Amino acid sequence: MSGSYNIEPLAYKPSSSAGYPDEKNQHQVRSPDDIDVKLSDNNTATSVAPFRGMGKEELLQHSSKPFWRRLRMICISIILLGWLALIITVVALVLIYPKCKSPDSRTWWQNEVVYRIYVRSFKDSDGNGVGDLDGVTSKLDYIKDLGVGVISLSPSYEDDGSDGDFHLMNHMKIDDAVGGDQALNRLITQAHEKGLKIILDFIPTHTSDQSDWFRWSQEAKYRNDSYRNVYVWTDTPTNWKSMYGGSAWNESSVRTGEHYLHQFLHNQPDLNVRSPQVKEKLNEILVYWLNKSVDGFYIRNSAYMFEDYDLRDEPKLQYADGDDYGDYDHKYTKNLPEIYDMFARWRTTMDEHMNRVLMADPDPTSSVKDMVKYYGHFQRDGVQLPIRKRSFPSNCGGKCIGKYVSDWMNNLPSGRWPTWLFGDETTERFASNHNESFIRSFAMLTMLLPGTPVLYYGDEINMMDLATLTPSSNTSRLQPMRGLMQWDDTPNGGFTNSSMPWLPLGADHQTNNVKNQSAKGDSLLSFFKNLTTLRKEDTFRIGEYYPAAVDDNVFSFVREFDGKKGYLVAINFASVPQKRDYTKFHSTIQSTASFDLTTGGSESFDSDIDVDTSDLTLGPMQGVVVSWDFVAKEL
Repeated sequence: MSGSYNIEPLAYKPSSSAGYPDEKNQHQVRSPDDIDVKLSDNNTATSVAPFRGMGKEELLQHSSKPFWRRLRMICISIILLGWLALIITVVALVLIYPKCKSPDSRTWWQNEVVYRIYVRSFKDSDGNGVGDLDGVTSKLDYIKDLGVGVISLSPSYEDDGSDGDFHLMNHMKIDDAVGGDQALNRLITQAHEKGLKIILDFIPTHTSDQSDWFRWSQEAKYRNDSYRNVYVWTDTPTNWKSMYGGSAWNESSVRTGEHYLHQFLHNQPDLNVRSPQVKEKLNEILVYWLNKSVDGFYIRNSAYMFEDYDLRDEPKLQYADGDDYGDYDHKYTKNLPEIYDMFARWRTTMDEHMNRVLMADPDPTSSVKDMVKYYGHFQRDGVQLPIRKRSFPSNCGGKCIGKYVSDWMNNLPSGRWPTWLFGDETTERFASNHNESFIRSFAMLTMLLPGTPVLYYGDEINMMDLATLTPSSNTSRLQPMRGLMQWDDTPNGGFTNSSMPWLPLGADHQTNNVKNQSAKGDSLLSFFKNLTTLRKEDTFRIGEYYPAAVDDNVFSFVREFDGKKGYLVAINFASVPQKRDYTKFHSTIQSTASFDLTTGGSESFDSDIDVDTSDLTLGPMQGVVVSWDFVAKEL
């Protein structure tokens, strides 16, 4: 065909060697220049060899041209940018996407409710009218059934017989009045068999003036005597005041002209915790009880462990015109930063013994930002559970409760765990200034928020302060919030067989007691058991927390955990009904939810009827818990 090319095959020329190609030229490769191409008369091309592409030199010559160089750089840049974008996307997804949590990722002191017991008032086992450790042991089944898992004991160490809890003679011996060391051993053994933990008070601030340590310190004649500086001594007293009135300095009857420090009572001299010997002794006390299988310690009066090294006078408050404790700024005797170093030292000791806990009582007048330093300071771990006192008025509403919660939650350091104190032996009982509806609402709040609740014995049956006693201005044991536990309606309330218990019984013990409340399905005692049961759900143990509707009357929040139920806890703290559309306050709240628990009240809920959270009415001082199936949204 005219205009086409015909490629003629290369002619075969047999070699002269037996019909085989010449061995010398057998592997010779022709270059493009060796290919003969000719055109026939009809313009058909003929070739003597196939075209095999550009040679190396020509290829390098073309590839080095600017166009090809730019094209290669563009392609390489696209590939590198693509990889970088992929890496950034993966990292962002890891950081943003909700982290998976194991249902067992909490420790025992996070999962359990702490039950605080004032030992002398809980149960008398030997008929002498005073509660003791064997009495606590006899009620372990009751404590277990209540749903709590940790028992915190009031000071039980050997004392000097004074009418107080902190007149310590020996930090490493249990007082015979509450059963002695063997009684504690029995309590620890049987508590552990039932899955309960035992926490002891730890008092590092002072001792009794009758203790061997103080006697040896007074008798030390030379400055190199080992016990001379175990306490705080000076021959030039400052203007420091005792918390209970008068000067914080008392002149020694032995060391003439010298005075010892006592921030509390005059017969409670302050230990010099700056002394290396005291630090060593205090650590020995911890190790001693840890080796006895104690599960943790509650550090008492922790804000007062250190005082100014130079013993400087404290400044008066600007508008103070008196000379009492409250007229001074206690910047040199309270909340000194050295306490955080001691917490870190003791935390190291606890960690060496595995799975133990430290609690402490920050000064209640301190700001929340100062309190949270107890968790750790300067990248060093401190105590796991600072116990913050509850502090709100009797008419506290939704916004007031919201501030109480948010002050703690919003200032909580990352990875730390809050606490919610219901009561203790130094705080007026709830029932003395709040009605039962408020108490139920507050219990629902503290039990279902993230954190560890601390319940005071008797609060579960609404015990009140003893009307026959008033809070004293000293450390006397005779305090109104330490009334005898009301077990039944017998003359002594089931507390003792003695006709002379050490404190009087509450006036309502015949009608308000454990026996009577156990028989009622709607009692406060039953409500507490329902709360401790609900608290064991994975959502409440490890789920996320989100505030929902919070206003002058209502406080509510959501707890959710992927693959488990989502919960709305809504509480009306007002004296009139409140209606809200709760679906507006958090995106995962379902409009149709199941009823789980209520505090009681005028609005009734039925477990067989769905709850409409978009039109939910709560009665006066009423709380409710509702739930729905929750699955986290994919990004």
